[in-house]
Amino acid sequence: MIAKKNIKFIIFDAYGVCLTGGYPDTCRYLAKKFNRDWQDIYAVLYTKYFNQAATKQITQQAAWAKALKELNFPLTVAAVKRIHYRLMGLNWPVLKIVQKISEKVPVLLLSKNTRSQFKDINNKFPRLRQIFGQHIINTWEYNLPKASPETLAMIFKRYHITDPATVVSIDDQDNNLVAARELGVNAILYRNFGQFKRELARLINI
Repeated sequence: MIAKKNIKFIIFDAYGVCLTGGYPDTCRYLAKKFNRDWQDIYAVLYTKYFNQAATKQITQQAAWAKALKELNFPLTVAAVKRIHYRLMGLNWPVLKIVQKISEKVPVLLLSKNTRSQFKDINNKFPRLRQIFGQHIINTWEYNLPKASPETLAMIFKRYHITDPATVVSIDDQDNNLVAARELGVNAILYRNFGQFKRELARLINI
């Protein structure tokens, strides 16, 4: 089943790949609701404050509160969290491929999230834990940036990977794939399911 390029390990992103929704969808919803530019909201909510929370500079609660204050939205933290999680779902076409290929090659769910938010996601979607088992890493727990040579080095050591060319990394944000490409990992930028499946099929039999 796994042939073509002798792929031995595959890394899947959570938000935007295994999960639908996430911060872009939340920002688009808020933009429509308050007649604002979604990218401006994203720059504050995700790029500025969530990234601070994801690197332990502030709490997740503070990230929501600071973003809402700066954006001047008449919403409570609880309200924006409800919107955020309501828009999220399991990306079953991708997860069915994960289930299929995990019978032949190890798969890893790699996420950059705060502990509280990652706990919320796992509680809302217990199937993620069932599908990936113990092969889940949240970089917050290691105080590492997700898209870094250090994170990849940790993964390679943990899974005894000696050749990056035998690894595939899939993410919906191109900046999260820069270090992987530089190390020789096969990188797939997820744009939509059809494109992702075609690119993965060039590397492995699915």
